[in-house]
Amino acid sequence: MHLIVLTRSVMFGTGLGFALALGLARPASAQSPELALAKVRTWAYQLKEANPAEIAQSNHDLVVVDYSVGRTGDDAAASLATVEQLRRTPKGSRRIVLAYFSIGEAEDYRYYWQDGWLTNRPEWLGEENPKWPGNYAVQYWLAEWQSFLFGNPNAYLDRILAAGFDGVYLDGIDKFDVWLPRFSSAKADMIDLVARVAAYGRERRKGFVVVPQNGDELLENPQYVQLIDGIGREELLYGENEAEVRNDKHKIDNSLEHLQHLRRAGKPVFAVEYIKQRELAASALHELKELGFIGYIANRELNMLMSPATACAPPDCSQ
Repeated sequence: MHLIVLTRSVMFGTGLGFALALGLARPASAQSPELALAKVRTWAYQLKEANPAEIAQSNHDLVVVDYSVGRTGDDAAASLATVEQLRRTPKGSRRIVLAYFSIGEAEDYRYYWQDGWLTNRPEWLGEENPKWPGNYAVQYWLAEWQSFLFGNPNAYLDRILAAGFDGVYLDGIDKFDVWLPRFSSAKADMIDLVARVAAYGRERRKGFVVVPQNGDELLENPQYVQLIDGIGREELLYGENEAEVRNDKHKIDNSLEHLQHLRRAGKPVFAVEYIKQRELAASALHELKELGFIGYIANRELNMLMSPATACAPPDCSQ
């Protein structure tokens, strides 16, 4: 199976792979996602205990929520009415609403999870993430795993599209690190999967937005930069090894070098820092703004909505 993947990966070195070419293609009549994202000044990221009415009354230009926002469980996606409610700001302008979508790990609390998988493991299912119990590595290049992600009415992305979301905020992108020691094509395989997700969404929704989180090493690939509409980045400055402690300067500089590939392409970087100290949060957000990034301060549980006044360092976002 993986020999096919290796052959596909070679295509990235010499030209556009089929999936990547499809992902890059956008209808001429589509509103450019880059133009819409270029207007974003504040954003919010809340996956748990989200109140659609509270989000609707906020002044954030973009929000990332779970696909089941407004529901009591994970079995169903948000309703079209809920997503439309989230889309309208108090001033009547249009807010971008993205659905959180993990493609690099399987989550045992999702509707697709099957109880027998741990005793009779599918070929694609890897080990549990020790930092996040209930999350499992997946061989994301395999067709069986991808069938849970898109391609049928019960697939994750198909549910997101049916609910009317403007796009997806892709998590698990950096999980290529898990597989690189065994599969040299792991990075190219992740780019291929993002391209397939992008192609599927854009074929079905005009202006469909694709924003991956983390995995900024992939930005070394110019085709990947062209493919995506922006990037989310967790803990760029603080907390990588210890809460509210400054990250290693070399690691920060290395990440900034990658992220600048996207900035030079005129695409946004959405940076989230998990900081409780207000002064440190304000300092971090000011630094992110100086870097040209759009910052947000969140709690680790992602179960609270921070207001723009709190999530931006005054006076930058005090209006």
